[in-house]
Amino acid sequence: MIKNFVFPIIALLFLTGINSVSASDTDAIKFVSEKTTSQFPDGILFEVVFESASPIDEIRVFYKSENTATSSYGYMDLEPSLTAEGEFFLNTSGSGSSFVPPGTAFIYSFEVRNAAGAVMRTAEKEFIYLDQRFEWTALSKNSVSIFYYGPTKNRAEQMLQASVETVERMADVLDVSDVRPINIMAYNNYRHMVGALPPSSQAVREGLKTEGQAFSDFRVLLVLAFGEDFLGVTSHEVTHIIVDDAADTASSIVPAWLNEGLAEFGNVAPTDGYERALLYGIYTRRIKPLWHLQRFDGEPDDIMIAYGQGKSVVGYLIDLYGTDAMANLMKELRNELSVDRALMKVYGFDQAGLDSAWRNSIGMNPIVGNEPYEEEESNTESTREPQLIEEKNLSDDEILSDDNSQSTSPSCNKSISESGSGQTDSFLLLLMLGPIGLLPIRNRTGFHRR
Repeated sequence: MIKNFVFPIIALLFLTGINSVSASDTDAIKFVSEKTTSQFPDGILFEVVFESASPIDEIRVFYKSENTATSSYGYMDLEPSLTAEGEFFLNTSGSGSSFVPPGTAFIYSFEVRNAAGAVMRTAEKEFIYLDQRFEWTALSKNSVSIFYYGPTKNRAEQMLQASVETVERMADVLDVSDVRPINIMAYNNYRHMVGALPPSSQAVREGLKTEGQAFSDFRVLLVLAFGEDFLGVTSHEVTHIIVDDAADTASSIVPAWLNEGLAEFGNVAPTDGYERALLYGIYTRRIKPLWHLQRFDGEPDDIMIAYGQGKSVVGYLIDLYGTDAMANLMKELRNELSVDRALMKVYGFDQAGLDSAWRNSIGMNPIVGNEPYEEEESNTESTREPQLIEEKNLSDDEILSDDNSQSTSPSCNKSISESGSGQTDSFLLLLMLGPIGLLPIRNRTGFHRR
């Protein structure tokens, strides 16, 4: 069942009763009011008012994102008095781990103390940190919510259905029994979405723009909803969140070839761009050994080849050994904290053995002798570059139109994170200056010469 909710621009306002944690007199402290306001992109303003028979000298706000187990707290600014008005501003606009994307669900509460020693703690409340520039509507089904504004309802409904199908499919494949809520923010033009991105993603390559970015720690995905491949981008990135769920404490060691391969296996709206890139890589002898694909880097065509290789390898494993074995692989990753040991336990070979078997299956010669094998360590704090599209000058009418489309490729590139913020960014490589860009058959991956 799809439910509709409208959230006002000034964010969510809560007036709530309180639960007393401990107090010498249950009437010693009285809750009056509170307000929590999004001041996106800068942060969240918490305001609360209490009354007491004894001067109130301390109020703390406890908060955490809904996806984390531990809370943080801050002391509210106030003047000790019988009627205390407290304020606390949570900064969310910094770089790295201090950045919080719009769509993040927070759990918060207040604790107040007075001079007589009475203590009161309010009940926990939920607050959705929204981009207050727009009036958002939410479509929800199962564990997924799509937030949209303007004339984007049709695409939002399609995104919701694609996301739900992806979650159901990949949760079954990877044996994830409990999928926690996922919030997807649908922006209908780039000028709007760029203000919602972290500073590092705003400085994109010349002529390219970010199309989508996922933040697994917050279970939030930002998507440019007018792109032609918006469904593929959405599905691919939702799959990354399910992969993280399946790997759990081992999510940081899942190699890029496996993570991206699974993301494309779970993609309900794939294109044939990766298959074509893989064929090009085979023809030009640019296929890297799997143990060199713990993360994807290099030139744009090398990265596209790596996506094609990851998709093909994962398809090989699932076609030959089934989805149960893939679910067992994720479990063994959690147990072993090693890709090679997990592969050996489930399939009887490590990355080198898998690389040889896969090459044989597609008619390539296995690597022999001259390519030393070393299991590369995956960075425990990893990120993926943002999904990008070719820059295009659009009128306001075109930008706001549901019919607007742009050729894209729903792919994402894993790179080293300096922040450890757990963000997963989807990376589209359109300006293929190498030979891949000259492939004669145009398809929805949209390689363009400029």
